[in-house]
Amino acid sequence: MSTLNVKKVGTGFLLEYGDVRLALDTGIKGETTLLSHSHADHIGGLKNAGHIIATSGTFDTLEARGNSYSKNITLIRIGDTFGQIGVNITALNAGHVLGSTMFHLEFNDGLTVLFTGDFNNVDSFVHTAAEPVEADVLITEATYGQPEWIFPERKSVYDNILDTATTIIDEGRIPLFSAYSLGKSQEAIGLLQSGGFRIISGNISIDKVCSVYNNHGVDLRHYTLSSLGLSDILESGAVVVSASIRHTLNNIRRSGNNETAKYLEQKMEKYSLSGWTLGKFRERGFPLSAHTDFKGLIEFAKAVNPRVAYVFTGSASEFSEHLSAEGINAVPLE
Repeated sequence: MSTLNVKKVGTGFLLEYGDVRLALDTGIKGETTLLSHSHADHIGGLKNAGHIIATSGTFDTLEARGNSYSKNITLIRIGDTFGQIGVNITALNAGHVLGSTMFHLEFNDGLTVLFTGDFNNVDSFVHTAAEPVEADVLITEATYGQPEWIFPERKSVYDNILDTATTIIDEGRIPLFSAYSLGKSQEAIGLLQSGGFRIISGNISIDKVCSVYNNHGVDLRHYTLSSLGLSDILESGAVVVSASIRHTLNNIRRSGNNETAKYLEQKMEKYSLSGWTLGKFRERGFPLSAHTDFKGLIEFAKAVNPRVAYVFTGSASEFSEHLSAEGINAVPLE
């Protein structure tokens, strides 16, 4: 049996096994890239890739966010398998953002590898939870790979967000939820929409990604900064979802609505939607994360039941120790 090698390259990794070489979430000249999703920290060097395999959701959100990539691509659907010399590649739902994918690899000699990318093991308004599959080797993220990162039950977080939005509007102020333009903003809009709120998207980047979600069958409805009567919508009670408050205010000013920008700045109550609102960071907001928490990471890895796990992201070393304590041989990729 050949030796499996996994090493850090750019924003991702190079996997080598026998004659098979695969780039994971990074572009390497002449190599095939398995692209889990289109967040900026996973797409380095894609225009140099010899070939990219990803879902249509990933390619569509890449383009919506203005990113370029190699045009030698293969579209793969969740649940489908793509075969190339030496390995079969199956796409599995990662639950992180639209199109996000885990890749299950089965080599000709029977060795299996699961690469998670970023993943979330709970359902949300717009994404379905990732589910583990057994593999000999696990390559997993560990963004929240320390014991203090345990998220509340998602419904309670949702309820708190909706209750806060109602209270702030009743007080004559404007709730503003800060969220990433891909994934988190769409979850926030879907949630607030379910609560009957009028929603204003604060950034063109959010608008473009929401359009992609709509094209993929996710019904998201919101006003934009170019909507007629924006100031009236704000004054009569609305919620703002913004990936960058500075850009939101500047874009309103550039459209000539200085008074509207001033009104929003004076009236807004800002809340962050992020797992990082827990723990030492204590930023005002709600622990709504697109990642799996510590407990979920442990449970997921145990369900995969690998002989060895390779761990990446900032908590890789500490999470590797926790996996080792659970009887899983773990190696940090740093």
